[in-house]
Amino acid sequence: MSTIDTVQDDKLKLLGKLSASLVHDLRNPLSVVKLNLDYLKMIETDLPAEAVESVGVCLDALDRIQYLIDDILTFTRKNFNGKTICSINAVTKSAYDIMRTSAERKSVKITLDLDSSSDYGYFDKSKLMQVFINLITNAIESCSSGGRIKIKTYLDNEGYLIWEIMDNGIGISDDNKEKIFQDFYTNKENGTGLGLSVCKMLLEECQADINFESTVGNGTKFFIKFNQELKKGNAEIQNINHR
Repeated sequence: MSTIDTVQDDKLKLLGKLSASLVHDLRNPLSVVKLNLDYLKMIETDLPAEAVESVGVCLDALDRIQYLIDDILTFTRKNFNGKTICSINAVTKSAYDIMRTSAERKSVKITLDLDSSSDYGYFDKSKLMQVFINLITNAIESCSSGGRIKIKTYLDNEGYLIWEIMDNGIGISDDNKEKIFQDFYTNKENGTGLGLSVCKMLLEECQADINFESTVGNGTKFFIKFNQELKKGNAEIQNINHR
């Protein structure tokens, strides 16, 4: 490694430490703001319609800030092994429930087609949730009003589980296809450039690969291949969970 590369690497490490420290300090005041907005949301019947709408917009903005903070913290923190037996389909449904309101607000329809024949594995549930929410968020943002998103799971010819999300959004240009998994790369005005980079890192920890296909104007399909052997049948999982 050259001297220039070493200096750049040191700068990135320092930036990571400063970023982690900053986002930790931001969490407490943001929690106070969110708590008060949630309270206003609870008493919305006593507020003018314009105020209710403003509170909703502010809560959405806070969720976006929290989403960015989680990306930065995940990127900077050391790996933590919280693996347990869990259902990829169940995590998918939870991520869908979280993102459904955002999709409906933009008039984007999300459909699920989940294969239940074999979807249990030894994963960190919170990491999978972060990946799925990130990919669903990107799909929603790429779609215009009336857009469509389909999420499906299925077994490939080798018996590995594939998680797939397909949208009919704007697509990814050829110039950007080689960059989207790079750290700090983004074409979003308010993006950190960590979303897909973090997804790739988290999936590697889950023994999974992520790839995509995209055509400008016709949409994008991301697919994840889980390389670990999945558990077969609910009875076996129930036995594991009751040990």
